[in-house]
Amino acid sequence: MTDQNYNNPTRPELAILKLLWREKTLSARDIHHQIADEFNWTYSTVRTVLERMIDKGLVDKESVKGANIYSAEVGKVSLLGRMIKDFSSRVLELDSAPATAFFSDSKLLSEDELEQLESVLRKWENEE
Repeated sequence: MTDQNYNNPTRPELAILKLLWREKTLSARDIHHQIADEFNWTYSTVRTVLERMIDKGLVDKESVKGANIYSAEVGKVSLLGRMIKDFSSRVLELDSAPATAFFSDSKLLSEDELEQLESVLRKWENEE
């Protein structure tokens, strides 16, 4: 599938990515413990979602001492920039990106990451 939105994460996939961005690497069991209550998922469901995320290019899997360890394959800033661009143009019909000041209170982004996001969004505007 060539649609750019194909690789955009679903809400549960984004929750997993946030965990991996914070923790760097986690086992499926660790991920399950942290999100099972939020999504009412079994361990098997977590494993299935992780495999789909691998297929989408969102996470990577490495075998360490017989256990599968997962890490984010996509960078936080680049993915968020792509999602913001998509939402801004497709939903809001904006020709330019929203100011990064809008995201300044984000618990997900550091000051350095906000600056990187601003750069990504500026590139988008210059491409238009």
